[in-house]
Formats: sequence, C-alpha cells, structure tokens
Amino acid sequence: MDDYEKEVVICLIQPPIGTLFPVEGLRMTVALSGDMEPVTVAMDDGVYAFLKGCDRTMYQEHINFIKEIDLEILVDKRALDERGLTADDLIEGVEVKEHEEIHKLLSSVDVVIPF
Repeated sequence: MDDYEKEVVICLIQPPIGTLFPVEGLRMTVALSGDMEPVTVAMDDGVYAFLKGCDRTMYQEHINFIKEIDLEILVDKRALDERGLTADDLIEGVEVKEHEEIHKLLSSVDVVIPF
C-alpha cells in the first residue's frame, strides 16, 4: 500500500426507502475504487438495500460494478438477526459477517464514511 492510500469503509446504515443514503454510499464506493479498494458494509437499516425484493433501480448499476471489480460488500449478521432476516433474503454477491468481524474491520481502517 502506498503511503498516501487509506483503507476506507463505506458504511450503509440508512434504509433504501425514503432516503438516498444507500445510493450515495454505493456511488462513493464506485468513485473511490479508482484509487483504492474501499469495502462496503451494510449495518442497521442499511441491510435492506440488499434484500432480494428491494427496488434497486437507482443503484443496481453500482452494485454490479462493485462486484465486477471484486470489491467486498459485507452485511452485518446481527443487523439481519434483529430484523428477522437471513442470508437467504439477500441478493447474490454480498457476504454476511458476524458483528464482531464487522466491528473489528471498522476499528482497523483509516476512514469510515457513514451513509
């Protein structure tokens, strides 16, 4: 890693309905991907952005791009559990991680950008 490059996590915490936060967060991941390898993490109501039945019209192209360049999209298992959801409720290409793993990641990176 170059001295100027930072480890960045884009953290989606807002729901995709009634807000543009997930759209803007995924757009930020795409924008940063030119210079670094940001990780996208969905926590709290941000997990709804990756539900199979969710309308992703405004950000599906961002998800596709993120997957194509092999950047990680992680979903907090505790957030799923709290909402009565499982990994089977999510689209393909996202990885469910234990809350402790997510917390460790957030604690270890240089920058966390919440959306």
